[in-house]
Amino acid sequence: GVQGEMEEEVFELPLGEVSQVNMPSKNEVAMEFHVDDTAGMNDECLVEMRLAMTDEDGVTKLYNGIKAKADTSAFAGESIVSFDDVPLLVPRGKYDVDLYPNHMKLHGKSSDFKILHTSVTRLFLLPKPDEVHVAFVISLDPPIRQGNTMYPHMVFNFTSDKTVDLDIKMDPDELEKKYKGKIQPREQAEQWRVFSKMVRTITGRPLHVPKTYESKDGQRAVRTALGANEGYLFFLESSFFFVNKPPTYIRFDDIDLIEFKRMDLERRFDLSVTTNAGQTLLFSNIDRAEFENIYGFLKAKDVTMEGAAEATRGKGAGAAAMELDDDDDDESEDDDFDPTAPAKADRGAGKDDDDEDDEVDDDELDEEFENEAANEDEELPKSKKSKS
Repeated sequence: GVQGEMEEEVFELPLGEVSQVNMPSKNEVAMEFHVDDTAGMNDECLVEMRLAMTDEDGVTKLYNGIKAKADTSAFAGESIVSFDDVPLLVPRGKYDVDLYPNHMKLHGKSSDFKILHTSVTRLFLLPKPDEVHVAFVISLDPPIRQGNTMYPHMVFNFTSDKTVDLDIKMDPDELEKKYKGKIQPREQAEQWRVFSKMVRTITGRPLHVPKTYESKDGQRAVRTALGANEGYLFFLESSFFFVNKPPTYIRFDDIDLIEFKRMDLERRFDLSVTTNAGQTLLFSNIDRAEFENIYGFLKAKDVTMEGAAEATRGKGAGAAAMELDDDDDDESEDDDFDPTAPAKADRGAGKDDDDEDDEVDDDELDEEFENEAANEDEELPKSKKSKS
């Protein structure tokens, strides 16, 4: 409870509802509260509160008291596994991450986050073309907040060759019963692999990986810029995902039109995406040599496109179509979880499934991690190189 000048109680707050607490300044304590999933659309809910005090020692004492109480209420229990100094690009910083059966905690130098697994909607594992980093994206609804900024996607940035050796803090029998052998009592592998596996298994949320798209260099994405921000545009089976900042997720079903712009230039072109809601996103300065692979991939997905005539001019429509569609006959199924394995042919387009084509099912996940020991030389996230 909070007391006034006469020490009478002014109001009470259930600390079990506190999802995050921090000190934005030496004289302030800021609290954020869980969003009530049962609230109606027009209901007003308390989502944030700041308490200002002149006594700096009192602020610190209040902060520590709230943090301790919040930790033992709605978020009771032991963590299953902890990861130290995990790098995030969005929101930026290094965080210690603790995974619990029903939530996760991120502890940074200036901010802490507590995220219920029910807030996690999708997971993405995206090997970057630099072959040095792997992005892991956690999509959230409701998003987390830092100050006045909302983050619907958290982007982790792992170094591909960093390894971890972790003991899982759960009784082996209970671990087997709860997670059906998908998590071992001791996990040893690359950090990106163990982290994505743990989050995917504990949250039970779908994990999406790029499967069939291949750039001119055999990579899963192309380098581009969204506005003034350079990054990578990944082509998944039923969506785009741009990282790093701002992380942008676009379902093919939500696209009204894709336009290829500046096709008269010799070295670069732009990709303009207009959504059904009328929003336009411009991905600029894409390498001109990437056009044919992008065009062929999107054509197979039945995405409406304009502006490709400049690119195929002089080749003949028939030859261009044959060159762009020469992989369509391979209907093989994806049989493992590795997002860095050689790209496979497109399995078809126009499906109504929401991202199901690039999801990894339990059998694929099990097969991949059961085969880790036998494929250690192939585990680093390096995509297939272009053939000479």
